Amino acid sequence: MSGSSMSPDAKIQMAHDLRRSIRELRDRGLMVAAKWASELLAALPREYRSAPHLPFSPPPQALSSLPPQSPPTRPRPSIGDFLPSPGPGSFNAEAGPSRGRTIHGIELEEEADVLEEDEFQLARGYFDLKEYDRVAWVLKDAKGSRSRFLKYYSMYLSADRKAQESLPHFLDTKEERLALYPALSPLIAELNNETDSYLIYLRGLCYMRLDRRPPAVKCLMDSVRLKPYNWSAWSQMAQMVYSADMFISMKEELPSSPMLTFFAISCMLDLHTATDLLMNMITELLQIFPGSVHLKAQRAMVYYHMRDFETAEKEFDAVQKADPFRMEEVDIYSNMLYVMNKQAKLGKLAHEYAEIDRNRAEVCCLIGNYYSSRADHTKAITYFKRSLMLNREYLPAWTLMGHEFVELKNSHAAIEAYRKAIDVNAKDYRAWYGLGQAYELLDMPMYAIEYYNQATSLRPYDCRMWTALATVYENLKRLPDAILAHTRALLGADRLQTPTILLKLASLHTTLNQHIQAVSFHRKILALGEKTGIPVAEMASSYLSVAEWEMRDVAGASGEGGGDDASMDSEGGEGEGEKGDWALAAQYLEKVAQTNAPQRDRAEELLRALRLKEARMAADL
Repeated sequence: MSGSSMSPDAKIQMAHDLRRSIRELRDRGLMVAAKWASELLAALPREYRSAPHLPFSPPPQALSSLPPQSPPTRPRPSIGDFLPSPGPGSFNAEAGPSRGRTIHGIELEEEADVLEEDEFQLARGYFDLKEYDRVAWVLKDAKGSRSRFLKYYSMYLSADRKAQESLPHFLDTKEERLALYPALSPLIAELNNETDSYLIYLRGLCYMRLDRRPPAVKCLMDSVRLKPYNWSAWSQMAQMVYSADMFISMKEELPSSPMLTFFAISCMLDLHTATDLLMNMITELLQIFPGSVHLKAQRAMVYYHMRDFETAEKEFDAVQKADPFRMEEVDIYSNMLYVMNKQAKLGKLAHEYAEIDRNRAEVCCLIGNYYSSRADHTKAITYFKRSLMLNREYLPAWTLMGHEFVELKNSHAAIEAYRKAIDVNAKDYRAWYGLGQAYELLDMPMYAIEYYNQATSLRPYDCRMWTALATVYENLKRLPDAILAHTRALLGADRLQTPTILLKLASLHTTLNQHIQAVSFHRKILALGEKTGIPVAEMASSYLSVAEWEMRDVAGASGEGGGDDASMDSEGGEGEGEKGDWALAAQYLEKVAQTNAPQRDRAEELLRALRLKEARMAADL
């Protein structure tokens, strides 16, 4: 749904629904989703969320019919004065849908919650102090949906905390699910027949933690149909989308709405399908929510995934300027600065955020990246571990810690870290790539091939994945496979990577005595170099290879100094029975002979041999 096609009334209704959702989410302790919804509400233009569109604003016609007069003196209003009055004529009608109410003006579905208000507030106090078992005890007889959710959610959080504390080792990746099963199975059974949206979401969360994906996805989809502004449900659902086909089938089953577009953006970034379509979706949402810093950060992420780091850096800088205390994407920003070798800017960013709050997983990850950029791998690991102590499900820290263990040649610890990252999110190509590197270090190439293949399936246009796979094939002497992988790498290579890959392909074809193919790749290198201004010295080997090929004569005999000519004609095909372009060969050899390249002596030697052959041919004539 584009911003231009959304009516003002729909935006006013959205503001009302968001306010209601924020209150419901906050009451239930779903603080991440409440914060997200609050930011979304604040991103709506002010005219759709201010008087006369607030729930307690008097209707415009009532205001216009009153004669102008000074406001009467009256006592300070209580919150009860702002509650909508029951029955027809309620001035709340234009701000939201009409609902059945009791004689006290309370919505029917909330009556049990109001009757349990005192117990709920006591339990909520315990919840805020993380006394989860105490919350469950206070609310053991709760009837209202709000109180029951807080009870069951506290039981879930208590089980999760106890499972984490029971793990024998910090990096244990296998025991967590087993530790959770005894507590979560009865909780799922108890929630089985619930129809409340938030309780359905909680059931889906339990299924997800036990790795029961199909029922988890069904529960989360049912939940967002009923309460579309629970971002936690959308983000958990996005985490379980493992392919584009699965995303498309889910998208068709969900009602079209801005929240579905937010979900689509999240999935597509996760599936590494950053395209112009994704940018258009973000632009359309920005028409509805022009003040959304989240959307501007998503736009920066698209540029990052497209490896347009210069534009992404400008976008991240704009996000930081708009909200200097935002931490959600700071780990990605720091990764990018690390790759760009901007150590000074990375250090400045780490210092700024450490002063804001060094007890956030994202900030610890940022500081870890800074130490990694200084090659202080041990200290980087310390901060990545600290990040995970604050949030064990924080994916970037697991992956980056694996990278540091690889740098320290501790392959077994690296493999543990990467496997945990994959447990959290199997779409993390960096973790699969890291596993391939770790198994290469352990000299287990068949495992490395398997994991690199997983990485290439997730990032089909990332040159690095294919190059790593090709290198393993080369080491195993599987040269045809290596050639296929390098050829595939060319599709995603930039102008700096392309000449290196072309040179490698030429070398592999030469090893297989496929000289015509080898020369064709050398020609591509020269064409690219002349177009982009690569110095002659850097392409000396390609100039030599093409020159040697052009030095062949009709008989294919090797003249003095031209020892490879006969072998070059061994394949037949192009060039067989034909004399090469000696003039072009001389031109290329002279170019190399005028440089300081290591191949200069060889070029001079071949040039002398060529002059000798030309002289003999002239004498024969």
